[in-house]
Amino acid sequence: MGNSTRSRRHAMSLFRLKTTECKVGVVGLYNAGKTVLLTSLINHLQDHDPDRFPLGSKETHIRKFTVRSPDRDWAAFNYPGHRDALVNAGKWPSKTTDRSQFVCQFQRSDWTFSDCMLKLYDLPGERIADAGMVGRDFTGWSEKMLALLVNDTAYRTCSAPFLDAIKKPGVTAAELLYAYKLSLANLILNFKPLISPSTFLLDLHGTPARPDTPENLAKSRFSGADAENEFCPLPADLRVRGSEMFDAFSFRYDRYVERVVEPTILAFRSCTALIVLVDVTMLLAGGVGMYDDNRQIIRDLFDVLSPGENKVFGPIARGLSKVLLPHQWRPGWITRVAFAAPKMDLVHPSDRDRMLMLLRRMAERYAADRDGLKYDFFNLSSVVSTRAMPSEAGTRLLVGTPLRDADGRKIPPGAEQRFTVSELPDDWPMTWSPGTYSFPEVYPRMPARKDYPPDQVNVDRLATFVIE
Repeated sequence: MGNSTRSRRHAMSLFRLKTTECKVGVVGLYNAGKTVLLTSLINHLQDHDPDRFPLGSKETHIRKFTVRSPDRDWAAFNYPGHRDALVNAGKWPSKTTDRSQFVCQFQRSDWTFSDCMLKLYDLPGERIADAGMVGRDFTGWSEKMLALLVNDTAYRTCSAPFLDAIKKPGVTAAELLYAYKLSLANLILNFKPLISPSTFLLDLHGTPARPDTPENLAKSRFSGADAENEFCPLPADLRVRGSEMFDAFSFRYDRYVERVVEPTILAFRSCTALIVLVDVTMLLAGGVGMYDDNRQIIRDLFDVLSPGENKVFGPIARGLSKVLLPHQWRPGWITRVAFAAPKMDLVHPSDRDRMLMLLRRMAERYAADRDGLKYDFFNLSSVVSTRAMPSEAGTRLLVGTPLRDADGRKIPPGAEQRFTVSELPDDWPMTWSPGTYSFPEVYPRMPARKDYPPDQVNVDRLATFVIE
């Protein structure tokens, strides 16, 4: 390193007058790989190599990277454990079990007068299904859920036990709760993501629902915070104020919103940027119903978080707060949204532009409707784990270490194999069935050396956009 470069960095450090706080929320939709994204991003920031991870440009260097404690009431994101799992367990990190936060502070060579306090928020994707509770009382939520269950064929079929139970004269609260939980179990087993209360799918202790019979799931899971605080939607004829069932369910619902939903949603509202992961490969593989469900979740999320700002006064207010207030006192609101399609390495290079276009077609209208919101679209691979082969007669060939056999059973890591992936369409089809498209899972390629981050594609561009 030349003397002039060292001198510039020393001078840069002397003039740090303030701390710029960047609060980035990461929202994963249906097992979209946000934990892997966060693990890769943290590794690249902590062990920064501008040639492999240009933050804005290859001239930008990171120094004095320090991990800080998470905010009160937030669990620390387990970066060491997740990286170790990628290297040694031969599998992707386990599903996010509760909301968590990673806080770090560092200096950027392209920021002259401030250093960066970066807070990364990891929200379990399961909780997004509860976003529609914010701003709704128990009656409003009941009407919203019943409309979904009645008006969608797939949900109506899965929810037949509950829809039959609410028509039964003199039905008891216990009977309704069991029928509703049986219906939620059917939804889980049919890969439907709108499970609310979401604690039925992922409880407050971080235990996810395991594959089982609907009856066993209904008996072992909770439709609420715990066994004493269960509730379910009620039809109009059972929503009688003063009745024991309505008053009990309303009270438990309000407590659930206050205890489970609002703390997470309010934390995301205070972020400066939001990363919305949309697994295009999963939506294509899962069929049109999964596409519709995830699109509705994005819509609900935007309605609740309300990103954007006044085009004139918003930037002025943010600028003044950066100058006049300590970083921990500055107000936050979402002014940037990055839509990201992960697992790009499961798509053949011939189709990766289509992958980005599909993401844009699905999500852009929700961002475009928001004033003062900057947004962009990214297709990315957090840990590149395949390589492409030349296409032969139109087939898409990749090479990687398969995670499952032809019957879908998980297999131990073995030798690399060639496998075929589907060609992506130019646009979302008008209809398609589960299994029409296939993108086989592979084992990750995470370097064992802890200070050598994994190969990535476009995670650097994503970081450049949200860390500002």
